Amino acid sequence: MNDEEHPVPWDERPAKAALTEEDLFLGQKSVRIMKLVYAAGILVCGGLAILVFSSVPWDTRLPYSGQFGRNGIPMPIAMLAVFVPLLGLWRSTTKADAHQMRKPSRLTAYIVGTGMMLVFVGAQWAMGHAILVEGGALPA
Repeated sequence: MNDEEHPVPWDERPAKAALTEEDLFLGQKSVRIMKLVYAAGILVCGGLAILVFSSVPWDTRLPYSGQFGRNGIPMPIAMLAVFVPLLGLWRSTTKADAHQMRKPSRLTAYIVGTGMMLVFVGAQWAMGHAILVEGGALPA
């Protein structure tokens, strides 16, 4: 019985086709490329953090006028807010099964992964700039 009321049980459904050797090879290649892209993002974010840490006092706060009357986010926390998720993305490329992907997955990894890395680097740049202005290292 294979209708709407009686779906096929999981053990009777056809299995997905196995990955070809070409898919595995291209998957390994895309993982290597994304690992390099994420490593470049980590280096840029780390360099920006070092620049900010060496240019302003440690008690500088990122301007924040949100709820509860807080007067700002501490500089080390603000600079780590982008760096830590980027490390998580890089770590995802080191999993044992990271290379097992077909063409749509590889294209998605290239587009979304690179876009996320660029957004993270842009956010680090914006937060670093705001902290440098607040700390007096850059003119407002």
